[in-house]
Amino acid sequence: MAMPRRSQKAFRALIAVLAFFCMTRTGHALPEGNSIEFSNCTLSLPGTTLTTVARCGWLEVPENPATPEGRRIRLHIALAPAVVRVPKADPLFFFAGGPGQSASESWVMLRPILEKIRKDRDIVLVDQRGTGQSNPLKCPMEEQEDALQTSVDLELIRRLARQCLDGLEADPRMYTTTIAMGDIDLVRKAMGYDRINLLGISYGTRAAQVYLRHFPEQVRTVVLDSVVPMELVLGQEHGLMLDRAVAQVFADCALDTDCRERYPTGAAELREYIAGLRLQPREIDFIHPYTGQEEKLMVTAEVLAFAIRFLSYSSQTQAMLPLLVHEAVSMNMPGRLATQAMLIGGALSEQISRGMELSVTCSEDVPYLKTDAASADTLLGATFHEVLRASCESWPRGEVAQDFHAPVTAEVPVLLLSGARDPVTPPAYATDTAAHFPNSRVLIAPGQGHSVSTHPCLRDIAAAFIDKGSLQGLDTSCVSKIAPAPFFTSILGPEP
Repeated sequence: MAMPRRSQKAFRALIAVLAFFCMTRTGHALPEGNSIEFSNCTLSLPGTTLTTVARCGWLEVPENPATPEGRRIRLHIALAPAVVRVPKADPLFFFAGGPGQSASESWVMLRPILEKIRKDRDIVLVDQRGTGQSNPLKCPMEEQEDALQTSVDLELIRRLARQCLDGLEADPRMYTTTIAMGDIDLVRKAMGYDRINLLGISYGTRAAQVYLRHFPEQVRTVVLDSVVPMELVLGQEHGLMLDRAVAQVFADCALDTDCRERYPTGAAELREYIAGLRLQPREIDFIHPYTGQEEKLMVTAEVLAFAIRFLSYSSQTQAMLPLLVHEAVSMNMPGRLATQAMLIGGALSEQISRGMELSVTCSEDVPYLKTDAASADTLLGATFHEVLRASCESWPRGEVAQDFHAPVTAEVPVLLLSGARDPVTPPAYATDTAAHFPNSRVLIAPGQGHSVSTHPCLRDIAAAFIDKGSLQGLDTSCVSKIAPAPFFTSILGPEP
């Protein structure tokens, strides 16, 4: 009797897991020079129930590279071995976003995306110092209130930053991007690799560029997804870029007959509504998404702006915006908008190492932050900048080279990916960065948001690029066929 289809899928999944463990037990071929001992491990993604298997190891490095005899920390390395027993000599090193996300934890989501690359190449995921299991700079959550339950309290933010600092067993000045990229090269050497391929997403594109600047001879190819230009001060343009993406979403809604007729509320009405909340916040009853209990929610301009920001990151959640904004603005029912954002924001906050994030931004960005009239006249207003400055008031700053924000240039092939509706790193960032790489190509995904290598088209292009080691002859015809997620016609989703 034939096995039911569902049973067949479960059986194939079991065989795949067993094959993985058999492969790791029989001895995956790492370079002869490898000095790191790896063993089977299970990786999990905070805020979710998702897990996956890998091989994990450790490398001890000095916390302060200038004093190698001083305090030492351990770097956590996850290895996703190639399917073939003898892989190609140049693995893929992944750089996570944030700053503050863990590369090894990200593998839980990345595994299906990078399967083609893993057929014959190792994938190496080093938790950047301060993240994941690499001496994480985690902040205690006591006193921390839900971001959407109160207006921004700058004094609370200052107090939480000081509380975090007091609880750390680390020198926060030693967790900058430049020092961390030195760690990455120590891992490369310890594993016996000569040249490597780089893949960075969001902040990880800054990290990848810094590595490329300091170790150009060790890099074979670079993929930058959702590009952060080296010249950019992180956070400087978040308000402007959010407004740009939201305007694009509503413009696309206006071109869609069903969306336009159901949700006539647009970007102008949203701006007017938020301006009114700045003058007069309002309290509503809503059902908390985690407790299921009815609670009071003070809806302020900050609450709504941050809710919209959370929902603007992906095409799938952007598809909800016309519906939720229409409910909030035209029907004066903002509860569902805040609830959806709380679900997304809560999961994201568990995946960020706050202390590492502060060590990077307080050293590399906040000293150069400027709040001008254009930044203040946005949905986010000046609040985002105020939060950054308040967080960094007492945080020790690491040393940053004078040319840190100068563009990186190199001859290696570089593929730059961007989403047309990205609310953080728009396509212009990718094209501006590509100007410094003579052997580069920019691909812009229509209707997509932040972090676009998850799309099957761009996933396959990136895999082919890394396999070839060249941009020549790369088939990118599928990019023009990429479409945004259809707009929700009700809270249940789009029309079937």
